[in-house]
Amino acid sequence: MNALVMLFLGAGVGVGAYLCLRAVLPRPTPIDAVLEGLGRPGRSILSEPAETASLEDHLGRLALRVTSAFGHESHNARQELELVDRTPERHALDKVIAALAGLFMPNLVAVALTTMGIALPVGFILLLSLGTMVAGFAMPDFLLRDEAEKRRRAFRHALSSYLDLVNVLLAGGAGIETALHAAADAGDGWGYQLIRSELRRARLTGQTPWDTFAHLADRLGVNELAELAASVSLAGSHGARIRASLAAKADTLRGHQIAETEASAEAATERMTVPVAVLLFGFLIFIAAPAVATITSTTAGGPHP
Repeated sequence: MNALVMLFLGAGVGVGAYLCLRAVLPRPTPIDAVLEGLGRPGRSILSEPAETASLEDHLGRLALRVTSAFGHESHNARQELELVDRTPERHALDKVIAALAGLFMPNLVAVALTTMGIALPVGFILLLSLGTMVAGFAMPDFLLRDEAEKRRRAFRHALSSYLDLVNVLLAGGAGIETALHAAADAGDGWGYQLIRSELRRARLTGQTPWDTFAHLADRLGVNELAELAASVSLAGSHGARIRASLAAKADTLRGHQIAETEASAEAATERMTVPVAVLLFGFLIFIAAPAVATITSTTAGGPHP
């Protein structure tokens, strides 16, 4: 048992030393990250000087190097970080902090139990610490995925109302680009602000709105936005009739939103039945336990033939 514990400890020290070495040593930026950064809007170099970088920024960069040792960041993770407006450094720092918390929590509990006179096996504490460390390292990814899905649903709500506004402006005789910009200026909220900023950036850079919508759909992972880009591209490039297509797309989005709302309500209703069922089961045990105990004691103490 001692040899197994020493083997686990030695492996943990070796992996930790390797990760620390990879985190400290500088590494070149991957070419795909460089190309993706060139395609995205940048910030002014005067807005965030390198000299004023906080301790959290330095820790975030160090944590990103540590987490990068386990593999490259996936495209879905970049989309989710883009949706929630969170930097990869901040997400990596959250993962490292959660992993350290999961590593030390069982050890603190074991120390507290030891002071109370309850000793736990060292191997069990080690395995539990490794399990909670892995769970803590993965927990920010699940939370990020859940938050990103909520932002996607909110963006779809904003997109459906935006398409209705565009359809109204087209019915009033406005051109397709005029209707797109005017409808974005008429709304408020996170979704409208994102659409408005992307359209303004397209106007400044000379891109077409449908190309901007296609790039935004790839960044956010919203398929409805890619379909909107294809429809607007037909209208802008080939003069196709767009009003009916936009109205159908808005109706489809609303139908999906209604279906999601009904499914969420049904799931909440089903979850409400679980506490009631547990309470009913406990009540039945509370009633039946004395009767069962009485019958058992009577049968055990009665005369035998």
